[in-house]
Amino acid sequence: MSKVADLQKAQQAITHPSVGPFVGVELLGAIDKALAVAGPAGNPGAIRERAKAYSETAKAYAQASADLESVATAKLPNAWTGSVAENATQAVLALASELTVSRKTLEQAATQLNAWADDLEGAQNTDAQGITALQNVQKTLGQDAFDTEKAVAAIGPADIAVGTRISAAQRAESSGTRTASLINQLAAKARTERAGQGTIDPLAALVLANEKGPGGGADGDYILTDNQLDRAKEFMSVMNGADQAAFQSLLSGAKSPEEAAYLWKALAAGHSVADVQQFAALIHPHGDDPAWLSQHLVPGLSTDPLQEESTTHKTLLTYKGAQILDGYDVYSQRNVGDCVAASTVVASLKLDPVSMLQVTTGNMPDVPGADAPEYFKQRLQQLFINQYQQGQLANGDQKIYPENGGGIGPKGNTFLANQNLGKATGSTYEYVDLNTDDDRRAAVNRIEKALDEGKPVPFCAYDEASKNAGKDGSYHQMVIVARDGDRLQVYNPWGQSVWVTEDQFIHNHLNDGGLTDTVNINRPYGVELPK
Repeated sequence: MSKVADLQKAQQAITHPSVGPFVGVELLGAIDKALAVAGPAGNPGAIRERAKAYSETAKAYAQASADLESVATAKLPNAWTGSVAENATQAVLALASELTVSRKTLEQAATQLNAWADDLEGAQNTDAQGITALQNVQKTLGQDAFDTEKAVAAIGPADIAVGTRISAAQRAESSGTRTASLINQLAAKARTERAGQGTIDPLAALVLANEKGPGGGADGDYILTDNQLDRAKEFMSVMNGADQAAFQSLLSGAKSPEEAAYLWKALAAGHSVADVQQFAALIHPHGDDPAWLSQHLVPGLSTDPLQEESTTHKTLLTYKGAQILDGYDVYSQRNVGDCVAASTVVASLKLDPVSMLQVTTGNMPDVPGADAPEYFKQRLQQLFINQYQQGQLANGDQKIYPENGGGIGPKGNTFLANQNLGKATGSTYEYVDLNTDDDRRAAVNRIEKALDEGKPVPFCAYDEASKNAGKDGSYHQMVIVARDGDRLQVYNPWGQSVWVTEDQFIHNHLNDGGLTDTVNINRPYGVELPK
């Protein structure tokens, strides 16, 4: 049990003693148990020293990054012209970007460590106050343990004192958990190191790991997820010589680092070299147009106004500026009960540029009008329906949509998670029930790890009030696609994404930020987690 739980158990014994002459004795025993619980552990001074070291290192990285940017933009030798100069500039800028990411990572870590030190110090001081108060009650009552009137009078002060200790323990645990979560997320940003472990050239790995789509921030919106960096390396390491040569030829002929990154992304999504070659031929005419590549190969799941992180408002997904078509958002599942298919499909398209190109252009990128929003919507809706029907069959349903519009059960959920997300991530998903707050709290740890590795996490939720009232509550699947500290970005297949806190997820307040509008779908009850 945690310190909070141990103290709460002692508090329960303090506030609910048995009636009789031994109230004082029982109260003293409960106080002993409360005092036996250790206080918040840790050394705030040592934590602040580590934060100071991180801050000082971050300053050195900032200067080095600025110097490299100056070299890249103004001081490369004049003899380096054409593609040679462009490649040299890209490499040096990539190194500057890597240092910028490292600087921001260390600054964030330092800020969080200082906050943790403050919280820990405050918790320890508060805990000391609670201990002193309990000891005072213990001392006063020790001489009159069999005086029932004095024992009953001591219950209130003892309850307040142990409550003080509980508040201190909760503050320490919450801050420690939050710090561990953020540090784990920051550690996952060691992208270049991961990309450079293998056959790929270290400088190429540097450029590849830092490549972003248009508008990508200094430390986000990378074309390749961490997991894709790993998977691409693995696939390269087991290729035969002919396939390696063919893939290297595609990379060498790429018009831009962005084009090369999407070729790697296609390989990481599980496509054969032959499939990647066909994909490369389709996008190569636009290889030097990063905006075109981004628009046609990656749905905007994590796009927030002004590139804000953890925004508190809904963000509608758009394609080529189109939001509302026929009364529905362009990404919306419409009035079909195919939320399981719609959520996993869109999350998988974010990972698979080959499939996304087929949806955005019908694999006819140079045919005028083939990528129009109306055609995109039609292809996407058909993909939703096809996956919906496959999920129903996998679930064991005898009838499928449109005859059966009743949704998909857990077996179908897992089937589609593995078919759509498993192929692109290399993971096998399993359905996990979320019956209690503790279940959801345990799931959050696995969700964080999955998101840090670039693996989306589908989950199911319902309208708790309607269900408790005996009504047919609204059941819905959504998918978690990113995190920022203790916030989770949830994609709702009605065509929008919203940031929710982990606390809201754990305690059944999903819709506090308007995730499901007027339909109050607030309680997660099952999740598909990568094993």
